[in-house]
Amino acid sequence: MEMLLRHVTIEDLRTLLIRHRDRSPLPELFNPRQIAQAVALAQKNGVWQDLDQHQDPRQPIEVVRRSEFRDFQRSGERGLGEKAMGRKRRALNRAALALWLNHPKADLDYLQDLIWAACEETTWVSPAHETRAIDLGAAQFAATLAEVVHLFSGRLESEVIERVHTEIRRRIYDRYADWTRPDFWNTARHNWNHVVNGEIVRTALYDLEDPAVLAHLIHPAISHMTYALDGFSDDGGCLEGPSYWDYGFGHYLKAAYALYRKTNGELNLMADAKILAICRFPLAADIAAPVRATFSDAQDGYLTPEHVLIINRFFSLPALFALAPTHPDRQLKLTSLHELAMSQEETAPTQLDSSDYWLPDLGLVKLRGDHGANQLTVTAMGGNNGVNHNHNDLGSFMVYARGTTFISDPGRPIYRRDTFSQNRYQSLYCNSWGHSVPIINGEGQQPGSAYYAQLQVEGLTGQALKTARLDLTHAYADGALKCFERIFTLAAAKNHLWLEDRFVFDVAPQTLEEAFITFQPATVIDAGHGVRIGSSTTLELTSDSPGIFSLEPRPDAAIDDPLGRPLTRILFTPSTISHELTLRFGFL
Repeated sequence: MEMLLRHVTIEDLRTLLIRHRDRSPLPELFNPRQIAQAVALAQKNGVWQDLDQHQDPRQPIEVVRRSEFRDFQRSGERGLGEKAMGRKRRALNRAALALWLNHPKADLDYLQDLIWAACEETTWVSPAHETRAIDLGAAQFAATLAEVVHLFSGRLESEVIERVHTEIRRRIYDRYADWTRPDFWNTARHNWNHVVNGEIVRTALYDLEDPAVLAHLIHPAISHMTYALDGFSDDGGCLEGPSYWDYGFGHYLKAAYALYRKTNGELNLMADAKILAICRFPLAADIAAPVRATFSDAQDGYLTPEHVLIINRFFSLPALFALAPTHPDRQLKLTSLHELAMSQEETAPTQLDSSDYWLPDLGLVKLRGDHGANQLTVTAMGGNNGVNHNHNDLGSFMVYARGTTFISDPGRPIYRRDTFSQNRYQSLYCNSWGHSVPIINGEGQQPGSAYYAQLQVEGLTGQALKTARLDLTHAYADGALKCFERIFTLAAAKNHLWLEDRFVFDVAPQTLEEAFITFQPATVIDAGHGVRIGSSTTLELTSDSPGIFSLEPRPDAAIDDPLGRPLTRILFTPSTISHELTLRFGFL
């Protein structure tokens, strides 16, 4: 897409900012009627009660211990240091929210103490990113501090305000402008770009008063966010998966909304057809919220309500509200200061989106069976193995029916040092053995854009047979593989799914192993000719091809799983392997 601000010079931006110098990037924060509504919503959503329980100005302010911060360097584990930093950030956010809501436990001095303690921290950069001048967390926290000062500037003491200005300048602006410390995220085509550039933009909008200085700082940051938009496929698909749509693109949304509000609607970074397509992506990835297509480093989960609220300020996409957490009355559960400030008491639609989706540029398909309690949904992934947060999983798929995910994609592993190193594909969650794809001659797929799949779909939204065809010939390095086609056929009216794998080899492989991944209990039935998956609700996996099913429990997977779950590889070994081989499976 065209570069953001391609036709807006720094001088144009300065003039625009002069015209709206006194406007807030989030004027809802100062609206008494909105604050009164926020109090009622906070009581309904449990936020008020959380403040009753956890907001205690008498408690000592936590410090991040050196040993906690150094644990990543020592062990490669992220948890200890990141959790300690997270507790401090949550305490500050909670104190600011209490003051904004005029909660009985609000305490201005406590908030100022927390701010001061944050300014005393050695670094705002997380342990895993210590070599970076600015990282994701530092940029986000700078925006939080700048917003708190903006919100309470009439109540905070001048010493605290000046300290925040000084630390933001030293830790963010000076490092951002330091040509001797170049960083990759400025023009990265993934989430780091939107998070860091977007939060620098928001920080500056709250923190800097001089329009000339503000324009000079944010103009390149806004322009650079185009590169991350280019990282989305032309059909709006997020190559990093739905979790990173919410995280990475979510920060683009926040920056775009802040700029729109600051300029009274004159600067609109949402006015592009590709942005609309990107905003629709979660609908394609949704299975049954919070269950979603967990390809790449994704996890099940709800959309952040703030992001859905922002999108619906620009586009009419009410179906997205159903993908955010809601109350039984379908009103959104709002917990953050931004969400409470922006709310217009939106509700999710009663009619959920049950469409089929095909994103040909991304390589994602979602096919749904007939509505009702027995509805079966299958989603499958093509694309290539050269994307950020890649898993070697071309052709991987998920099967969901009757409220249960029977065939799973494991999604994101617990992040460690090895996760983003040459050892990444030693993890079952990132290599082919952790996905529902064949293993040929003991080899899985390899990383890199040279390994790819092409996807074609027929019968979309039809009521008869829906078909998705994945050409996986180039997904494997095995030179003997001449052709590999994976075909999904869904009989929508009956909610019956069939999978057919067609192989053509120059030389028949020594071994070929089909695998199906599940977190559910699994039992081999019919003397090895089928598998029953699930407990109270079940699905049967069968094959009319000669061969035997077996189970390979992988308790070691729990070490990588954020929920500590072991998984099971359901294996099918064909009786004979020839130059041409077709294997058929049914999911009933």
